[in-house]
Amino acid sequence: MAILSTSDLLVRLAFDNPWWNAEADTPIRFRTPPKRDFFAPFLARAQAMGMGRALLLAGPLRAGKTVLLRQTVAHLIGQGVPPGHILYASFATPSYATADFSALVAAFARERKHETSAELYILLDEVQYAPEFAKLLLGLARAYPRARVIGAASAQAPALATDAVAHGGRLETFVLPPLTFAEFLAVRGRDKDLFAGAGGHELASLKPGALPQLDAEFQHYVNFGSFPEGVAGPNARPPAPGFVRDHLAERVLRRDLAGLAGIADAAELGRVFLILARDTGRETGIDDLAKAVGIAKNTLRKYLDFLEQAFLIRRVERLDQAGRRFQRAVAFKSYLVAPSLRSCLLGPASPADASFADVAETALAAQWLGSPDAGRLAYASWREGHVDLIALDANGKPLRAFEVDWQDAYAKGAGVKGPGHLVGFVETTNPEAKAFVLTRASARPARMRKTDVTLVPLAMFAYWAGRETLARLTAATRAQPARTSARPAAAPAIQAAS
Repeated sequence: MAILSTSDLLVRLAFDNPWWNAEADTPIRFRTPPKRDFFAPFLARAQAMGMGRALLLAGPLRAGKTVLLRQTVAHLIGQGVPPGHILYASFATPSYATADFSALVAAFARERKHETSAELYILLDEVQYAPEFAKLLLGLARAYPRARVIGAASAQAPALATDAVAHGGRLETFVLPPLTFAEFLAVRGRDKDLFAGAGGHELASLKPGALPQLDAEFQHYVNFGSFPEGVAGPNARPPAPGFVRDHLAERVLRRDLAGLAGIADAAELGRVFLILARDTGRETGIDDLAKAVGIAKNTLRKYLDFLEQAFLIRRVERLDQAGRRFQRAVAFKSYLVAPSLRSCLLGPASPADASFADVAETALAAQWLGSPDAGRLAYASWREGHVDLIALDANGKPLRAFEVDWQDAYAKGAGVKGPGHLVGFVETTNPEAKAFVLTRASARPARMRKTDVTLVPLAMFAYWAGRETLARLTAATRAQPARTSARPAAAPAIQAAS
């Protein structure tokens, strides 16, 4: 006997979709915050689905995936899509846990007299709680070939980069990252105060004398600004410690996700994550980490895979001084997907702390999480030296190489030699690659041997990198094939709620 009848589930589904019964002149209010910069690229990809293809909106908890789906519903209705053609459901709702959801969608279609050829929007939230969610999404996409089927997941994503595909190219991924530094400044209303031309698509230039203010905003971003809840107005104080400790930690570090991945010892997993959070931005050895936690290396690799698929960490590959990959990956570098996660566990970092350079580097790496190029980051280390971060082209050739100098040691001189490891790496691997030294307060061009080196404040480059990610997504969006549908004569009016 079914736990809940189809009729019961349809009642619940109607409760989740109140717009179904709206009249043409009924204002529909959606209490949602301002749209993120990622809304338009996501919407374009969602509308390009169909013909057996589905889209997975993936990213960390609290990044705003549910809000994005609800904003999509509001946008679609505002553009004339009949409200009865839009189905939203969240698998965090216990009512759907044991349901045959494909059969429930079929019952919905029968009730509303939709043929299988109808242009539907099926938006399924928290699909990581659905058994074999990829199979569910693709099954619906095949059953309703003109439907846009979109799922949202915080874990177990089959791909970790935007525009990556799985299941024979039928399941495409769109990653919604935590707030970029550019978004953070825009939400706080600070971008136009600090940058000239901040509203355009060109790389904006910092206004004269604005660097100290930018540095202060960056420090706020690193500790509190990765998630929408941590962003307040320009004159607001940083969030209270209780917000960081309880609100974010409780909601982001969800242990039930580990259970879904078959991990029984959540405490053991937590110890691994705690070490990685403390050492974010640093090289980690597999053997050393396994010994520190007291687990087998195979178990450790399982934990690392889970943490990455749950969008808690991002591992980057190690290269040697000639830019070659190692045959045996005995070491790696990992970054928290959001620097604020470190504050959740260890408290806010001060710019005077020895660890702040690593946290700042983590913030930089986070700017590329939503980019199609997110998987093309690496670092290099060898016996005599290292390069902190490297951006690769599609063939694995270095395009940009970065060294973090948070103390401005090179700019201050005082007997400090130049960035020889950085320059040597560029000379060996690709003399055309751009070399950057990321500082706290120094900005100037330099040259070492025959290599140009640009000194630029890390906060400024992080802002640029976030804008670059959006530009990259926008360019890819223009290449997407457009799908259009006829607009009905009338649709419920949309009125934004304050």
